Formats: sequence, structure tokens, C-alpha cells
Amino acid sequence: MTTDDFDYYTDQSFEWTGILNLYTGSGFLNEKGTTFRIDILLAEDIEESELPILKSFGELWTWGEGRRIKAFKLLDFQYIDKRLIFDFRTIRKSQRYDEIKYFLFDLGAGIEIGGNKIEEIQVRELKGLF
Repeated sequence: MTTDDFDYYTDQSFEWTGILNLYTGSGFLNEKGTTFRIDILLAEDIEESELPILKSFGELWTWGEGRRIKAFKLLDFQYIDKRLIFDFRTIRKSQRYDEIKYFLFDLGAGIEIGGNKIEEIQVRELKGLF
């Protein structure tokens, strides 16, 4: 784990996305090497043309000072019945920040700006699958 000795966005900065009402933490110890799934239920279907953009978002997402920190490696991406499913492996973990929450803030902002809404978020550890 790294200390990430810098100040980053506060929860209040992203409260408008509604993520804080749907995500209260991962419920598992997220450390380097952990595999986990983020399952997001959307209010409306999305266009097929948006799927490559969302997959790229999962592959390329970074955070932190200057957006140079890559926390996760995307292992799989699926879209099934209004659900975005991202499977990740943690490759760098902060002692100070919840990178999953920041990923959800960024994704939620894009979805909200695109006119859709996140209705449910499930995050769970994947043991022995990858």
C-alpha cells in the first residue's frame, strides 16, 4: 500500500452524482492483487455504440494528483440487461483513499451527464476466478 500523501477530492465534491447514497464501501479488504466486481444497474438501456467507451474508461481510468495513478487492471467488462459489470484486479492500493469510490464518482458523473442514472451499485470480491 502507498500513503498517497496528497489531498484529493472530498465526498461533497461528488455528492451530486448520488454515488454516496448507493455505495458505502466495498465490504472486503481491498489490497494489491484483490480481484473484485463492480455491478451497476442503470435506469435506462445504453446504446451499443457507448459500450467501447465504457470499456475503455475501465481500462484507462486513473486518479490522484495529475491523474497519474492507475489503481486497477480491467479483467473483464460486460453489459447485460441494463447492468454494467466491471471485473478488476487491484494493482496499486492507497492507505488513505478508497479508489473504488473515486472510480464510481467518475463513472457516475459521466452517466449522469449522459442523461442516464445509476439505480444500484454492488461491489464484491471475486475469489479464485481470475
